[in-house]
Amino acid sequence: MSDFDRDEESLARALKRAADAGGRGIVPEPAERVAARGLRRRRRTMAALAACAVCLLAGSGAALGLRLQQSPPVLPASTPDAGTPSPARDTGTPSERPSPSYPTPPPTATATPSPPFGSPPPSPSFSLPDDSGSVTPTARPR
Repeated sequence: MSDFDRDEESLARALKRAADAGGRGIVPEPAERVAARGLRRRRRTMAALAACAVCLLAGSGAALGLRLQQSPPVLPASTPDAGTPSPARDTGTPSERPSPSYPTPPPTATATPSPPFGSPPPSPSFSLPDDSGSVTPTARPR
């Protein structure tokens, strides 16, 4: 036998003696304490599951409530026709005024998508008169 084999055998015997000594010093915990610890853990787990369920239901209810409160899309503003009175010139109360009718745009057969609420209003352009130097807004023709 070599020195290496003898060193391994002596190390193995020493480890076995230490394991036996440690095993004799161990006293198992009473069953009542183990059962009580398991019961506490089970209660904490059930409380955490109940809290998660409440949060999930409350969050779902709040999201559904917000989703149901959303108003439908508003029709785009348009210039009044020549035959309809302007609300600014009308003297009646807002509840007595007739509601404006919104013309529906004709269907288009183009492949490009249109904006969701019609075309945007024209941007104002500014012109400078030659003699006065003041700025006056003017609308661009369509």
